[in-house]
Amino acid sequence: MPKSNHIKVIIDTNLWISFIISNKLNLLDKLLFSQKIRLLFSKELLSEIAITITKPKLRKYFANNALEEMLTAFDPFIDLIETQTTVSICRDTKDNFLLELAHDGKADYLLTGDKDLLDIKKFGKTKIIAISTFLEATK
Repeated sequence: MPKSNHIKVIIDTNLWISFIISNKLNLLDKLLFSQKIRLLFSKELLSEIAITITKPKLRKYFANNALEEMLTAFDPFIDLIETQTTVSICRDTKDNFLLELAHDGKADYLLTGDKDLLDIKKFGKTKIIAISTFLEATK
């Protein structure tokens, strides 16, 4: 774990959706309330979450204001990063925005279930790992 006061973490859209649908957002509570981590977001990540939750197969799981409610709940723990960097190394080019956020936000971790990202393993100082690995390491 990094030695700074806060661990900077990006959570991929697929995990946010999974957390909300399965009602497991509480997995992050201990870390957030202990002020060990800061969640990094960008406009691109927020946009992807907003688009994803309005897809027909997922719409039934989310209220119209689900994203706003989530952001309000997590607001004290969020840093909104304006990305400047352009990255094009991921096999799935639509995931490059997460690497841009990792670089510009100086993220310690990018948590994802996406194999294209997990295969990169590390981008600069950012470790790209599964949420289960991260939660185990921060116990």
